[in-house]
Amino acid sequence: MHTACTNPTPSAIPSLSAAPSDPSATPPRAPIPAELMARIEQAVTGAGSAEFAVDPLLGPSLSAMNSFLASVVKRSGAVIEDALYAALVRHRRFLVMQQVRIPITRAAEMYVQENGAARVEELSLTSDGASVRTGHFDLIVIDQERSVAMVIEIKRGSGITESKKRRQTERDLACARLQLASYLRTLLGIKLKSYRCHVVDFYGRSGFREGLTVTRDGLDALFGVPVTPTIDAALGALESRMLARVPPMLQLAQERLADRANVATRPRRAGRGVLAALARSREALPEAAMSPAA
Repeated sequence: MHTACTNPTPSAIPSLSAAPSDPSATPPRAPIPAELMARIEQAVTGAGSAEFAVDPLLGPSLSAMNSFLASVVKRSGAVIEDALYAALVRHRRFLVMQQVRIPITRAAEMYVQENGAARVEELSLTSDGASVRTGHFDLIVIDQERSVAMVIEIKRGSGITESKKRRQTERDLACARLQLASYLRTLLGIKLKSYRCHVVDFYGRSGFREGLTVTRDGLDALFGVPVTPTIDAALGALESRMLARVPPMLQLAQERLADRANVATRPRRAGRGVLAALARSREALPEAAMSPAA
């Protein structure tokens, strides 16, 4: 995944007084940029060439199809991230950094431990102190028109995230939020009015706390520009390319099922054990002996 603008220079930053966009304008259907389409193709190709273990129950063909579909689903989270990035950088008002590493300071870590991840509010701490670990974040989005910066984690959100990972993500975001003003001032030489953190939970089932979570339906309002058309188009392209590879796999799977059906029609060998012996003895009894006594 690309890391464009991860270390931009101050001269690369457009003016904070950029002309506001017209909120009443209806944007045309967003095309998929060539770079994003290439990443979609790469995701499907990678899923198709990924190594997999043959499950004894499924056999080779069913295991291959199961592995491919599961791999595409897993990679779709990165497609959502790349599509959101592509949708935002279309607008000059945004400066977007992708796959950002921020050293988490001891002061930020202690504050969050003592006060909780939900209570960072507008407090800011320096990013220059001794660090205890490094936080990895999907996006930092700077909206120069609204003078706000957001540190963002992106989850596909088709199912619940385990509680330990949720707590870690919420803690990392809270620490990054505390340090964000100092971090951006040091890195880019800019000062903004507001600093926030969010989890983009696209399908809305990850389980993060409500005040932190933004689902698909809230994305356009969060950024103030239409981003969902690009994401939906990217996921549609991913789906169509995924489905194009399914028929050959289904044919192999059907052949596997046909082989199993042939095996199922063959005479079965007599079983072993107590239950099998009882069954054989019961089959050997005359019909009258099997009837209940009058």
